[in-house]
Amino acid sequence: MEKKYGEEYKGDSRFVADCRKLQSIYRVEIGEEIRPYTDRYGNVHYYGNYISNGEIPKENCWKNFLTECAFKHAEYRVENRKEYVTIESDRLFNNLLSSQPMAFNLFCPLRQMLVDSPELATKVIKAVLPDYPIHKVTKVELEFIPKNYLELTGDKSAMDAIIGFEDEQGKGGFIAVETKYSESLGTNVAYDRDENGKKIPRAKSIEAVKKLQCFTPDVEKSIIEGNTPLTQIYRNFLLSEMYGFEEGLLSYSIILAPRRHPSTKRELVSLTNGLNQEYKNKIEGIDLEDFVERIISVCPEEYATSFERFYDRYLNFDKLKNFD
Repeated sequence: MEKKYGEEYKGDSRFVADCRKLQSIYRVEIGEEIRPYTDRYGNVHYYGNYISNGEIPKENCWKNFLTECAFKHAEYRVENRKEYVTIESDRLFNNLLSSQPMAFNLFCPLRQMLVDSPELATKVIKAVLPDYPIHKVTKVELEFIPKNYLELTGDKSAMDAIIGFEDEQGKGGFIAVETKYSESLGTNVAYDRDENGKKIPRAKSIEAVKKLQCFTPDVEKSIIEGNTPLTQIYRNFLLSEMYGFEEGLLSYSIILAPRRHPSTKRELVSLTNGLNQEYKNKIEGIDLEDFVERIISVCPEEYATSFERFYDRYLNFDKLKNFD
């Protein structure tokens, strides 16, 4: 690969390397230079997915963002960041590979569509997610954490996006969305410490597991005893279900990741295999390619353009044939 696209990171899998290359290509397309990266040993690297001053847009170019509405919303969220919200300015504006700005690029146009035409937004989202009881879309938000997260599960693992809706009977509901690009869902575990400093399962999370009764008895026992760790996919699901439970809302979860993503399906199976039958249909994985293609197929042209650019930037791996 030409030097202008940056150097390879030796720890990347083939999939992550391809994602990084795609974002390096995007950086060159928008005319941005690489921001040097200094590792913990003081070595300077030039990875092609890092830029500088992403918070300062150029004419008709919002750098890490594909639309003005996504840039403006990111700017607003950083300036008005609540203490418990996990938004990082540098990651949002300057890391082209991060899934956080990717979520803004995907859902802010839908959010704007809801402002411009609630009927159109409802039509599009119903077509994209036909298996959900959506009658009217009421909100599309990014990086959502319930204010009472400490009482729910004690964990502030944000929903990357949330789609609020009403069903035909007027009952409220939501779909919690987790987006992944090159990152895995994560193996970091939520825990407390006992009087001896030993890690133990987080008390609030265990309370949530007992209250929801969403897991089979053997899996619930294993979680309580600390033998089944509450990794990110478990924690996200518990937060979503507890929020729905306490607010009296219909609750669902979806995970969006590229078709080639190496771990999403495996981690999803590990969760769903332990759920009671009535909870198994409350979470699913959707290939990001399918999700975006569905949006493009039902959107008017003025909206479809931003999703076509999204697909080209993040998912058009055919571009890499010229760099092998």
